[in-house]
Amino acid sequence: MEDRLGGPSRRRLAEEVKEIVPEAVLDPEGESMAARPPPTGHSPLFGFAAGLLSGWTKLVVGHPFDTIKTRLTKEGPLALYKGASVPAISWGITDSILMGSLHNYRAFLKDNGFAERIPGSIEDGPAGTRLSILGHSIAGLFAGWTNASVAHPTETIKCKLQLQLVQPEHLPKQYSGPFDVVRQTVAAQGITGMWRGLGASFMYRSCFAAMFGGFEIFNRLFSSWKGTTWEMSPGAINFFAGGMASNMYWLAALPMDNIKNRIMVDSPTTPKYKGVFDAYRKVWGETYDGKRGLGWNSQARVRNFYRGFVPVALRAFPTNAAALAVWEGVMRWAAAK
Repeated sequence: MEDRLGGPSRRRLAEEVKEIVPEAVLDPEGESMAARPPPTGHSPLFGFAAGLLSGWTKLVVGHPFDTIKTRLTKEGPLALYKGASVPAISWGITDSILMGSLHNYRAFLKDNGFAERIPGSIEDGPAGTRLSILGHSIAGLFAGWTNASVAHPTETIKCKLQLQLVQPEHLPKQYSGPFDVVRQTVAAQGITGMWRGLGASFMYRSCFAAMFGGFEIFNRLFSSWKGTTWEMSPGAINFFAGGMASNMYWLAALPMDNIKNRIMVDSPTTPKYKGVFDAYRKVWGETYDGKRGLGWNSQARVRNFYRGFVPVALRAFPTNAAALAVWEGVMRWAAAK
């Protein structure tokens, strides 16, 4: 029985059936499936358009978390989206660049040495291969670096303005809006001041390797539950895989994100930090207590670098889960057209 149902015999059966009925499509088990249209070619621009929708999804889901503490009790539910105009532009642009470049890096790597056979596939050529986990991670790394150069100035504006929201009301606001942030920063530091701390941003966004590698791992894991009581729809798989992957990302990225944010909100006229490594050194030494032992100081330093992890993780799960589910759904729709 094993010999009759083994992989080689099953492949021969599939080939014989296709010779008799050329349009027949068989799954890896050799069973007949409905004919499917031929796969469409790679579209280098569609990932950018889908990324724009992904960024707006992050805005709809994530922006209320940024303002819920300061506005909800005072101004009602609609106030959760006050100040959303800048994130609507910045998140749309940065997610379009991130996800569009990811889409193209994935295709490039799959065609250049990072493909692997799809388990059980009887297809020959590219149709029977997929990008490896390593390939997904490298694509995420490259996409993060591509995204950093564009996202960094917009995040500088956002960080400086958000800092004013949590300052005591009696303190005068330094910036009247996003254009004032640009004006003051450029006046004090030149145009390159908008990219101050870019090295930290590159290191921080390198962690997209963990996010998109993890996203593929969880997608494969949840897809393997097909036929069990845990089976999920493709949309649900992408949603939960995206949420889990986002927490992997922040577990790796939060220390450098804290460094990046400190540099971004630093005064343009009297900066506290000289650069990325100076900021890291000062954060490292903030919690040092000479009266305490090595164990206590090590834990205190880790807590300082991971300050705010819980609210960040709680916000990141639904925001990125929804955004990645939308992006994957749009890409599936495009592939079916």
